[in-house]
Amino acid sequence: MMRAALNVHAPKAMKPHPRISLEYFPPRSEEMALRLAKTLDALIPYGPLFCTVSYGAGGSTREGTANWVRRIRRDYGMDCAPHLTHITHTRDEVREIVRAYLAEGVTRMIALRGDIPAAGVPGAARDYGYESTLEMIADLKALGIREVIVGAHPEHSGGDKAALARHAEFVKRKLDAGADLAITQFFLDNSRFYRLRDAFAAAGIGDRLAPGIMPLYSVRQVFSFAGKTHVEVPQALKNRFDKVDGDSEAGGRIARRFSVDQVRDLAEQGVERFHLYTMNRAALPAAIFEALGMSPAAPPS
Repeated sequence: MMRAALNVHAPKAMKPHPRISLEYFPPRSEEMALRLAKTLDALIPYGPLFCTVSYGAGGSTREGTANWVRRIRRDYGMDCAPHLTHITHTRDEVREIVRAYLAEGVTRMIALRGDIPAAGVPGAARDYGYESTLEMIADLKALGIREVIVGAHPEHSGGDKAALARHAEFVKRKLDAGADLAITQFFLDNSRFYRLRDAFAAAGIGDRLAPGIMPLYSVRQVFSFAGKTHVEVPQALKNRFDKVDGDSEAGGRIARRFSVDQVRDLAEQGVERFHLYTMNRAALPAAIFEALGMSPAAPPS
């Protein structure tokens, strides 16, 4: 349940200008590329802080990530940060990738370990790769990356308080190694984020956390994403879906309204910084911008 529903006091006033960054993934077809271009056309006018482009498992989208970072920077004049995972790369490969980005003016990156491939970690990466993301972060900063962003997990160990405290201390080690900000994975229960925020505050890093928000379009998407990422679906949301009894259109309306309400609740509870996982779609991210009081800039005459 969202904290706002439990708060008997008047909610805090939302800040007039929240800070929002946007995440995209590299499209795998011409049709998907056209959709992403239309999404960028629709969302960039809202003035996001920056964009990010994700990195496929095992580096499978390495070229696509670089191409779209380059395109967004060039065609939209928008700072764009690539994701980079190290689990399948050697240190030298990571340094080569980073130097290429630096040569193009990229100075912000998302640093992640990445998922272990089904076939296991390649031998070269196992022998000559980073032992931890902490080492990678230090390397990125030494090479000249100005801002390094890492991940955090509101659902860590089911949101257990002691486990979240340990998780916050681990993220603090990443920040101490040179990282600047932690962005959470997708979550549906805002109380999980508030507990993580409390743990970050107790660790002295409360100002270094931003919620990662996944705009939801359908019932299927809600349960598919939640299942893949071990995210708890709030009982109140399940009950609302049950009431429409398989009506996909009504369920979609509930999912979309939930996303907007989720962000409003976070803003009312003092969150000023958001990261939206756009899924290369514009409608709901635009609705979230609007719900937070932001409008697109008028095109030049």
